[in-house]
Amino acid sequence: MSVADRGPFDDISVSKAGAVIEVMLNRPDRLNPISARVGGTRDQIVQAITAAEDDPEIGCVLLLGAGRAFSAGGDVIGNEPRETPAEQIAFLEMSEAFHRRLRAARLPLIAAVHGYCLGAAMSLVASCDLVIAAASARFGLPEGRMGLIGASALVPIVGRQWTKFLIFTGELIDAEAARELELVLSVEPDELLLERARDLGGRLTRMPRQAVLLNKRSVDAVADASGDAAGRIAALGYDAVTLTNGARATAPDGRSFRDIVATEGIDGMKAAQMAQYREPWLGRSPVRGDSN
Repeated sequence: MSVADRGPFDDISVSKAGAVIEVMLNRPDRLNPISARVGGTRDQIVQAITAAEDDPEIGCVLLLGAGRAFSAGGDVIGNEPRETPAEQIAFLEMSEAFHRRLRAARLPLIAAVHGYCLGAAMSLVASCDLVIAAASARFGLPEGRMGLIGASALVPIVGRQWTKFLIFTGELIDAEAARELELVLSVEPDELLLERARDLGGRLTRMPRQAVLLNKRSVDAVADASGDAAGRIAALGYDAVTLTNGARATAPDGRSFRDIVATEGIDGMKAAQMAQYREPWLGRSPVRGDSN
């Protein structure tokens, strides 16, 4: 059975384009939230990648998003609630295991991003080997506005100051800014993103497969020995504390974000974030009036 026949999947879809397997986040009605539930988005992505690795005809995995966005981030209303530090640590360890599995993939992973790429989706693309973006792509960490986490995966890529700005403010940056920060390799016209991503993936499939893997391992080993691996370990405890404290994070009107989400859902959460401030501080941001 080929990887394209595996399933069933409900959070993703899987298809084959030549020697490239395309794994698409496929809940477009909610901007493709990334579920951490057992059997959810992360587990399904791992299943698809594992099947691709076992298929000798496949040489690359391409990650995409259905509809008008790559992903708006973690599944705020779909994940199980967590109360204690122990529950937060367990959640973070599962998250790190997922991203570690992506980094350890025996095939190159390419993320092709259009529309929003927020929060948990930022950690997802940071775990891929190559990221290309449509001109429409917008990147950010709006979780910071709710007292949550998401920054640690970006520090090795964009550095301290930009990571702090993104998590402190929750503002979005455009695709060109993401390219300048080396979060993105290339920015493509929206209508050419899929074609260009498939072209890049196809080129990688024609390389010596073992050499691609060994060179991937070599580059990642240098990055980890330079501090990336130690940084991920060091961040775990701080992120657990931040998540535990997240229940105390309040909107300008004094209500907790947890209560707002529980009573008003995603729309209420966005309204509370906009009440913090709507007009982006970052002058070059093209998303004025659309702060997340």
